[in-house]
Amino acid sequence: MSEAWQVRPVVRGRAEGAALVSARPLSFLGDLDIRSGRVVGRSSDLYGEVVTGRVLVLPETRGSAGAWRFLYQLKVHGTHPAALILRDMPDPSVTQGAFLAEVPVVTASEPGFWQSVGPGQWLSLDAEAGVVRRD
Repeated sequence: MSEAWQVRPVVRGRAEGAALVSARPLSFLGDLDIRSGRVVGRSSDLYGEVVTGRVLVLPETRGSAGAWRFLYQLKVHGTHPAALILRDMPDPSVTQGAFLAEVPVVTASEPGFWQSVGPGQWLSLDAEAGVVRRD
């Protein structure tokens, strides 16, 4: 059953992939191994998962001034996520990294989205039109 939600584009682009859903914020600086795309931060509920090609669904990002470099390096190594869907606006460093890495980012404020989307579900994101679809 297909469902769609209106979202706010932050970094434009289109992507699709299986959802990787976290109840906790994620840091691109420290929680991810850039060469493998694996979540290595033990405080993350995604510990051991691989973000490569996945649509990351997160409440927010935990950032630092250098987070942009790690997101960009994920792209350089081909281990980057397909897209980011966040509840809250990302910190500026993550936005900069996503722009450089060409990783679309949107914020989703509809409660129905957060109640309906689960791990592994296929999501199509259009950050040009501001729409996320679950197929």
